Amino acid sequence: MKHRIRISLGTVWETTVAFVRAESPLLAPLALLGFGLPTVAMLLAVPIDAAEAGILKPGPWMAWLLPCGLVSMLGSIAVSALVLTPGISVRESIGVAIARLPAALGLLLLYVGLQVALAVPLALATMIDLRASGGTGPFAMTINLADIAVTIWLFVRVLPIWAVLADRPQSAWAAVRTAFRLTRGCYARLLALRIVMAVAATIAMVVLLVPIGAIAQLIGMATGNVVVSAMLSFVATGMVIAAVIGLWTVYVARLYRALELAAGAPSSGI
Repeated sequence: MKHRIRISLGTVWETTVAFVRAESPLLAPLALLGFGLPTVAMLLAVPIDAAEAGILKPGPWMAWLLPCGLVSMLGSIAVSALVLTPGISVRESIGVAIARLPAALGLLLLYVGLQVALAVPLALATMIDLRASGGTGPFAMTINLADIAVTIWLFVRVLPIWAVLADRPQSAWAAVRTAFRLTRGCYARLLALRIVMAVAATIAMVVLLVPIGAIAQLIGMATGNVVVSAMLSFVATGMVIAAVIGLWTVYVARLYRALELAAGAPSSGI
């Protein structure tokens, strides 16, 4: 008989808040370096005309996605290591992240392989529809929806993957297997958690960034320097995103530890 793991997401949140309050001097620089700095770099890399049009046109600026994504990945592992290892320093957390880089890149390769595997049946279905009706038909749409469903399912099942990787040295595939084992029977609640957190994070960023953007614009008008206004807005945006993603990363690391501790005591519900 299969069992689900009993955990309290509210308790995880309480321990997250307590950790952030106690360790904010260590957490802040990691979050700013891992999440805030890549955000500012990407905002600076986006062409002005693309930003003004409200669209992101493909171009050479997209090359910045690789280093910024790499830094964010290292930031996720470093923050997770800070949460999971008592007494660890910022420098040691960064060292853990760098040591886990090969496995993290392995995870990236697994993700690319997954996208290729999902793209093949979609391409075949599109070709079939084109031959049958001359356009995208229900077959391709069904395959596309199935691909989206599979992707969402996998992302929920590997929710604590960076914490798993930060906790102990292991291969990318071993980390995926561990994440799957810990989240077995928890899919519905973890999916709801992701949705709630995404909505809450979006609301928080809108509430914070709208007045920040307005203030930056006023400063730019007062100084007559648009560059100053843009830089203030970019830096403020980076700080807000660093706070939001940093908090989420701490929460997921605490959730991972709760799932790991509860895995040895299966019960009838979450």
